[in-house]
Amino acid sequence: MNQRQPIRPQAADQAVDYGDVFGVTGATPSSPTPTGAGDQSGITIGEALEATAISVGDKPVDRGDAAAIRAAEARAAGGNVTQRSGLGAKAQAAVNFNDRVAYDYNKITISDVLSDASAKLPHDKAVTSEDADGVRGAELSNNTEAMPTPGGVADTMATAA
Repeated sequence: MNQRQPIRPQAADQAVDYGDVFGVTGATPSSPTPTGAGDQSGITIGEALEATAISVGDKPVDRGDAAAIRAAEARAAGGNVTQRSGLGAKAQAAVNFNDRVAYDYNKITISDVLSDASAKLPHDKAVTSEDADGVRGAELSNNTEAMPTPGGVADTMATAA
């Protein structure tokens, strides 16, 4: 059931203010540009992982995907540190589950693991070409095919870089 949000009264010729839509206190941004969209910082690893969830979200997670997700998570954290309950661990658990399931419609998909990835990463940073190369290497070394998944983690990271 949808509920209408209260609307602050305003003059007909006045533009909608950020605070009119979102409950904020303190200073509000001077322009409507989302964070990262107008500056030179680039696309973050979390955003690239979320883009992967959109582009190949229905694909069941395989070993190459899990390795690429682990590598991306480690690079976002700034080293080889991965979380026990992070995205990489969830991707590996998905692979272990998917190996035991017969039908694809019962398998855990990329979108199941990577939806809202930016919020799930404790640290995030802009994607660099070194990050993309490292993730690509991880995916290829754990993939039975000779190339990364089109639209997959490595492909999306390369595009973001």
